[in-house]
Amino acid sequence: MDYTLLNLEDILRAIGRGVIFFATETAAEADRDPILWDTTGPLYLKHLGDTEGDISLIPNGEVANLTLPEISGGAPLEATHLGEAPALEFPLFLADPDLLPIISPRGSQHAGYQRVCDVVDLTLVLFPEVLFREADCSFEDLSYTTALGWKVGGDALTAAQQTMLELTLWLWRGYFERPTLIWRGGHGDDGKNIEDCRFVSMMNTAMPNGHLLWTRGDPNTFGIDLEGAS
Repeated sequence: MDYTLLNLEDILRAIGRGVIFFATETAAEADRDPILWDTTGPLYLKHLGDTEGDISLIPNGEVANLTLPEISGGAPLEATHLGEAPALEFPLFLADPDLLPIISPRGSQHAGYQRVCDVVDLTLVLFPEVLFREADCSFEDLSYTTALGWKVGGDALTAAQQTMLELTLWLWRGYFERPTLIWRGGHGDDGKNIEDCRFVSMMNTAMPNGHLLWTRGDPNTFGIDLEGAS
C-alpha cells in the first residue's frame, strides 16, 4: 500500500467574505418580504445587507457518550450523535429601517402583542462572495435554471467558482432573534451601526432526510430542485 502526501499547492486555504440572502415570494426588486421557501415554486433570493466581520455557523451539536469508568476510565466505548441546534451569527449594518422587520422574530419592527405568537419562518442562504466574481474582478449576477445549471454573468462556472458553490450554506428554515440596536454618538468608525445578529435554524420536514436543517453545496446534487419541483 502507498501513502501519498497531498499537493499542498492545491489546498484551498481561505473562503473569504460571505454574503447573506433571504427567500422572497417573487423576483421583483421591490419584494423584500422574507418567506419560508416551501419547495413548490422557484427559490427567489434577495441580498440581505452589508456585513463587516466574521459570519459564524454555530452547530451546537450534542453527543452522548457511553463510558465504563470502573473498567476503562472516561474513554467512550460508544457514542450517539443527538443532533444539532445550529445558529448563524453575523455583524450587520443595521441603520436601514427597512431591515428592522426582517431581523426580528415576528417580522415586525414593532413589539408588544396581547398573547404569545409563533415566530415568522424564513429561508436564508450564505454564499461565498467570491462566487460572484469574474476574471476581470467585476461582480456579476449568479443565476440558476434546471436546464442550464449555474452561471455567473451568463457564463458557466469556472472550476474555482464551482468549488465556492460547494461551500454555500442553505438554511432552509429558521427565525431571527431581535438584535440590540444602539444609537451611537461617535463619529467615523465609532458611529457605524454594526449590530450582532443571530438566525436560529429549525427543522424543515419538506427537505430530504439529512438536509432538514441545512445543506452545504449545490442542493440539486441532493434532489432539491431550486425551481420548485422537489
